[in-house]
Amino acid sequence: MNGFLQSYLKYVDYKVQQSKGGKTSDFLQGQVPFDALMDFIFHRIKNILRKNLKLLRVYTNLQYSNMPGDYHIDDGHMTCLYMVNGEGDFEIKDESKIKFEEDKLILFDAKKPHKGNAPKKGDRITLAFKTEFI
Repeated sequence: MNGFLQSYLKYVDYKVQQSKGGKTSDFLQGQVPFDALMDFIFHRIKNILRKNLKLLRVYTNLQYSNMPGDYHIDDGHMTCLYMVNGEGDFEIKDESKIKFEEDKLILFDAKKPHKGNAPKKGDRITLAFKTEFI
């Protein structure tokens, strides 16, 4: 599915954003329509987790090599981050560094400071599902 998803996300309109609580780094964020594909992916996430989740919003992040990440927090209770394309480790402050691997889904407490590190070359694309527990 990753190749299809990469093609799908290239048609998203990206806008420069700054992370909530971030100080210096900008990144490109694209609002993804909640369509049948996003509904399918979110349904799979809920089945994998076996949790009753409410989706707050879904969007994609695009980061280039000259766009270092800032530690920030997210809204909601849990962020489900799907690594679509590229490289650049993901970090949870004072806890762990997670290697970027295409088709990897990571879940974390939205209130823990975290950041995505810029790729050494090319771009880094992630798909973020912001959720709350029901």
